[in-house]
Amino acid sequence: MNLLLEKLAGVAARKHWIFIIAWVVILGGLLAAKHAFGGEYVNNYTISGSDSATGLNVLNSTFPQQGGYGGQIVFHAKTGTVSAQESAVSQSVTNVSKLPDVIKAVSPFASSNSGTVSKDGTIAYATVSWNVNPDSLDTSYLDKLNDAVAPATKAGLQVEYGAGAGEIGQQTQDLTSEVIGLSCALVLLLIMFGSLIAAGIPLLAAIFSVLSGLALLGLIARLVTFPTTAPTIATLLGLGVAVDYGLFLVARHREQLDNGMEVLRSIRRAGGTSGAAIVVAGSTVAVSVLGLYISGVGFVGSLGLAAAIVVVVTMISALTLVPAFMGLARGTIRALTARVRAHKAGQTVQEQAARTAKATHEQHEHGAFARWGRMVSDRPWPWGILSVVVLVVLAIPLFSITLGQPDNGTNPTSDSSRQAFDLISQGFGVGVNGPLSVVVKLPNQSSSANSSLLSTMQSDIAKTAGVASVTPASVNSAGTTAVFNVIPTTRPQAVQTTALVGTLRDDVLPKEHATSYVTGTTAGAVDFTNQITSRLAWLIIAVVAISFFLLTAAFRSVVIATKAAVLNLLSIGAAYGVIVAIFEWGWGKDVIGLQSTLPIPAYVPMLVFCIVFGLSMDYEVFLLSRMHEAWLVTGDAHRSVAIGIGATARVITTAALIMIVVFTSFVINPDPTVKMLAIGMAFAVLIDASLVRMILVPAIMSLLGAHAWWLPRWLAPVVPNLQLEGQVDMPEPRSDAKEEPGQAH
Repeated sequence: MNLLLEKLAGVAARKHWIFIIAWVVILGGLLAAKHAFGGEYVNNYTISGSDSATGLNVLNSTFPQQGGYGGQIVFHAKTGTVSAQESAVSQSVTNVSKLPDVIKAVSPFASSNSGTVSKDGTIAYATVSWNVNPDSLDTSYLDKLNDAVAPATKAGLQVEYGAGAGEIGQQTQDLTSEVIGLSCALVLLLIMFGSLIAAGIPLLAAIFSVLSGLALLGLIARLVTFPTTAPTIATLLGLGVAVDYGLFLVARHREQLDNGMEVLRSIRRAGGTSGAAIVVAGSTVAVSVLGLYISGVGFVGSLGLAAAIVVVVTMISALTLVPAFMGLARGTIRALTARVRAHKAGQTVQEQAARTAKATHEQHEHGAFARWGRMVSDRPWPWGILSVVVLVVLAIPLFSITLGQPDNGTNPTSDSSRQAFDLISQGFGVGVNGPLSVVVKLPNQSSSANSSLLSTMQSDIAKTAGVASVTPASVNSAGTTAVFNVIPTTRPQAVQTTALVGTLRDDVLPKEHATSYVTGTTAGAVDFTNQITSRLAWLIIAVVAISFFLLTAAFRSVVIATKAAVLNLLSIGAAYGVIVAIFEWGWGKDVIGLQSTLPIPAYVPMLVFCIVFGLSMDYEVFLLSRMHEAWLVTGDAHRSVAIGIGATARVITTAALIMIVVFTSFVINPDPTVKMLAIGMAFAVLIDASLVRMILVPAIMSLLGAHAWWLPRWLAPVVPNLQLEGQVDMPEPRSDAKEEPGQAH
């Protein structure tokens, strides 16, 4: 693999204009194709085979007038009553019923006892059902909907869209987050490299790769159903890894140039060493997020597929476009100050390289980061125990986590869906925002027997704790299917509502000898959460096993792989604790613009785990490969820890800071779930790059010594030898304690 990557980097560097133009053509072609043929992003929480999905299928096939995807149109009279504008409301609902894909729309004034007009008459709502998921409908459809309800708005009524109707035409815009993240990344890269050209290469490659990946994602959306948050998550992850991969390559290339290596040879060497590390790390990220398909939920699996697509494109960009840019830049990639000093001193590149190489080796073993690594490795037990204690304390909130699907009451107050939620809660009670639909297969041909069955069933449900009311039943013309709604006393996301769904299914409905289902959006969310929760342990086992195999192959050590798995679980647990503290407990929620606490969507811990577990491989591979190089030359565990940290800490710290600012920039997204992912991933990277890489890893490596690189003899012939970072010039073991620093070679 190393030889292949070296050749690829060498060709890209020599034929740099061909590769750069090719990427421009690829990006332009993908963007044009997406514009012409791209698909739509749709949220589909349906769990095939679940009680809610089966009930909906029965309803759609035997009673289509009561099926479909539901939504609400809420009318509010700020002065007077809605009844005073009954004709305007009825006309608006009639207009809505004529829109494409609408199955039916029922006016709040369709009957005198509809229960859809509040007692004070100031709030009313119409129910609408579509034969397609409303969040698949674009902004042009939203314009048609606004035109349809124009009679009500012209009459002075406030009109808001609730439930599924609130999802119409909602598109996420990530441009502001992207600009903020990339701007901060540029500043950090300038500080590290001291060269605009060196700083610009990772950013320019990231822009190319992420835009290409998103365009490709849009094309694939024509064939695969991706959630509406898929582009945001793919962008969030893609920007972070793209900049990091470019940084790793440029940093290695710069170090080799400063050591006097010729430009093209240095690019080839960087491609074969850091490029190999990128392949392993990026492959782990891609495989980890694809592991989301283990959830058994297409919605969650497709999120992983979206992220994997962009990550793979960023890997290809790092291995081809970054070397092309480095070949174009040649020697100008070195720090401007270094080039100016050499010019003033009249030094050749080789003469200056001899001085910088000696300084680099000195910095690796005796710089500030190296001294830190030596300090930790000299006292590994206190530092290691302290770090574990901090991680455990951060993870404490995890033990009170509540998994569930947030309702519209957690959306920003400026959203129409949130205003509709609040108005319905005010006028009818919070449970009306998430009614449970009970679908019954009627077993008798006798209408009187069916009426008795439904009456008994409704009576039992009405007496159940947590039920506010039960609506009259509707029966299809064939007399085979009935449906009625159950209104909970609590909001859709409440744990009491989840418990009510279970009580109805397990205790109340089975009393009658009839096949019945609890369906609807709220019941579907409960099934969604239960399905993901039941698969979470299997996902963790699979991802840990995959990373264990890859790390064992990368370092030919089962000890290293075991250590990485345990430490990653600790750091991710701490990140989970931070998520719970902020989003459930409300600690600091105002700082990130969160307007209310909410349960943790079940797929968020799964997604964070897969992404962060994969990302941690970047730093694990980069740091340990340098420690391994030092160990092979020196045979001294303490010294190899100091050299490994001294050689990589600056790059790892910069890379981690870039990840953190990119992830944190997405906190401005109004979607609470996106905020949650951004915070969780930012804290996970912060914890991993500080407590884990800078303290726990050197402490454990110092304690393990030679045992860190142990591989059972029977595994040696089986495990491939990847040699990720190759062999570099390292100091020899010092036989004389009085030997001056820098004299080792």
